[in-house]
This record gives sequence, structure tokens and C-alpha cells, in this order.
Amino acid sequence: MSQLYSTINVKQSFSDFILYIFPSVVTMVLVSFYSAIDSWFLAQYVSTNAMAAINIVLPYSNLIWGLAVMFTCGSCALVGIKLGEGKRSLANTYFTSMFWFLTGFTAIFAIVAYFNMDRIIYSLGSTALLFEDCKTYLKYMILGTPILAVKLFLEYYIRLDGRPAYSLVMSLTGFILNIVLDYYTIVVLGWGVFGASISTITSIAISTLMGLVYFKLYETNLKFTKFHWNKWYFIKSSFNGAGEMLTELSSGIVTIFFNIAIIKFAGEDGVAAMAVNINIFYFLISIYLGIATGAQPVISYAYGAQNKKRLGEIIDHCKKAILFGSLAVFTLARFYGANIISWYIGDNQQVIDLAVHGFRMFSYCFIFLGFNIFIAGFYTAIGNGLIAGIISLLRSLIFVLAALFTLPSLIGINGIWLSVPFAELATMAISIVFYLMFVNSYFKKLV
Repeated sequence: MSQLYSTINVKQSFSDFILYIFPSVVTMVLVSFYSAIDSWFLAQYVSTNAMAAINIVLPYSNLIWGLAVMFTCGSCALVGIKLGEGKRSLANTYFTSMFWFLTGFTAIFAIVAYFNMDRIIYSLGSTALLFEDCKTYLKYMILGTPILAVKLFLEYYIRLDGRPAYSLVMSLTGFILNIVLDYYTIVVLGWGVFGASISTITSIAISTLMGLVYFKLYETNLKFTKFHWNKWYFIKSSFNGAGEMLTELSSGIVTIFFNIAIIKFAGEDGVAAMAVNINIFYFLISIYLGIATGAQPVISYAYGAQNKKRLGEIIDHCKKAILFGSLAVFTLARFYGANIISWYIGDNQQVIDLAVHGFRMFSYCFIFLGFNIFIAGFYTAIGNGLIAGIISLLRSLIFVLAALFTLPSLIGINGIWLSVPFAELATMAISIVFYLMFVNSYFKKLV
């Protein structure tokens, strides 16, 4: 019996809760490093233009990740609720059906994208100088699209199965392998952007294989069964996971507008500075995402079982974890961001100065966004994709674009860097309202 199912009705201390979600936090941090590793090796051993090129096509990966998260996270919550209700056979059917649906969907998507590659690159804002490197990296990302989606699916469901530590081992293996392969292909063989793309896809494929081995050879709670076409289940899963998808998709859209905006002020150096700050941003918010995704399985299970006491306990633990995490992340970003940037870029002082200046203002977003991510993830976990989607859309797209279209005209390049803090602060006010709505209705209703 896994940790999830054996402890669901047992009082859990805050320290026990942290130990439970810790593998998920580390997993999300490692996932955030995949493109960052490529960027670092390219910046150090090739050029900042090579690093900027993979940042240009990063929105494609955001889109694939977003679609995979939408179907995976949305269905994962529904499966967790069914497990809490004691309907294990239906949970297994849902699990299996979504696995094959996601695999087929992303394979078709990759075929379409491959034959429209040039159009995609130019639409993402590539310059003529960066085009060839963009195309090299994007080509292999497209070919690896189903692998990336299945890897994410398996990691989420292994956590739902109650073994977050195995999910961590999957990510850690891919992470280490990516570093080793990046060093060999970029530094030793001198393959540049081609080496970075091959290294990333290979490491992801190995992690995916480990996930398949888990469900094939280990004694698991969730098991593969026959595929069943249920369009309402697929629609419900996509709707429920829309909040997570919107976060990822919006990140890609916002990255495009960030690149377009900053290239007007600082050219290719500005894009390189933005690439560094975005990579650091993804690394730091992965801590919050780890808390949210780590808690989602027990939230879904407790909600499905109508275990009011356990659900309230989990919410309290999450709020404490987010508070401590926000203080730690903001301190790290504010006081050590310049050191991280200098280490990341190397000796290009102009790019370093741009990135450091921007990140000092950018870092204020870390005070607010943790709570927003948790509330959106919480509503996904209980099957309310509408509210999760509203929060995600506001914080990651609408408020960001509103700030990006107004602040730079008022305060110049600083307006670009302050767009995200503004968006997170505005969203936090709305997240608090949604949180109080749930507490005041759900817990009173169950008394």
C-alpha cells in the first residue's frame, strides 16, 4: 500500500507533509532545468545568440507542455477523486484512456508542426541572424513532442499512485543525463545547438522509459487496462486542466511579447538578458509548482472521500509551505540573483548588466505568485477547472499583457520588467476572494 493511500485518514504533521511533497518540489525544479541547462552550455561554450535562439522557440515547448499538463493534470484530479470515492476500476479506465489519447494527440500535433516549421519560427519573432539555430533546436523538439508529453503524464500519475520518490528518480536521471550529454555534445564534440537538442530529447526519452517500466514491472495501485473512448471524460479532463494549460501556454505567448518588446529597447542583447531571467524565473517558480502538484493527489483523494478534517489539514500545510517558500525564494532572487546571472552568462558584461537590472525589479513577483499558483492548483485538484482557469489566465496572460502594453510607454524598459510583479499582485487579490469562497461554503456545508 502506497504512502498516499495508507496515510490519507491519518493526521499528518507539517514536517511529514513537507517530506511527502519534497520529491515533487525537487522534480519540478529539475524539470525547469532542462532548457536552462541547454541555455547555460550554449552561453558558455557557443554564444549568447545561440542561447537567445532556443529562447525564441521556447514557446513551442511551453505549448506542448501546456497541452500535456492540461490533459494530464485535469484527468489526474478526476482519477484521484474516483480513487477517493472507492471506484478503482473506473479510475484505471480513465488512467489508461488518457495515456493513449495523449500519445496519439501529441503525435498528430508534431506531424503538423514539422511541416510548418519555418512559419512557426518567424511567427515566434526570430531574426534572420537567429533563424538557423532556431530551426535546428525546434526540429528535434518537434520530433520529441510525444515523448515529452508521455514523460509528464507518467510523472504525474506515479505521484498519484503514491510514489513521488520514484517520480523524482525519473527526473533526476534525466537531469544528470542531460548535463552529461550537453557537455559531451557541445563542449567535446562542438555540435552547438544541435548537440543541445539531441541531449535534451535523449534524456527525456530515458526518463519516459523509466516511467513505463514502473507501470509494467512494479506492483502499482493504478494499472493499465483497456482503452475506452469517452469524449465527455476527455472534455472534462481538458476543461479541468485548462488552468495549468493556460499557465504554460500563456508563458509561451508572453515570452513572444517580451522578446518583441525588449528587442526594441536593447536588440539581441536584450533577448539574451530576457532569456536568462526567464530561465531563472522558471527555476524559482518550480518550487511553488512542486508544492502545488505534490499536494494535488492528496487533495483530490480527500475531496473525493469527503474527508473534511484531512482536507482542512492539507490546506493549512500548503499555506505554511507557500509562505515559507515565498520568503525563501524572494530572498534568494533579491540578494543572489546577480550572482546567478553572472555565473549563467559568463563574460558578456552588457548582457549581464541588462539582466541584473531587470531581475531586481522582476523579483518582487515571487512575493505574490506562490499563493496564486496554489489556489489555481487547488481548484484543479477538486475538479473546478473554471476558477483554476480564471486565476491562471489573469496572472499569466491578461494582467501581464495589460502591463506590458502600458508600462513601457510610461517608464521605458523598466515597464517590461515590472509587468509580471504587477500581474501577480493584481491576481492575488482575486485569489484571496476565491479561497474565502471555498472555505466559507464547503466546510460549513459539511458540518
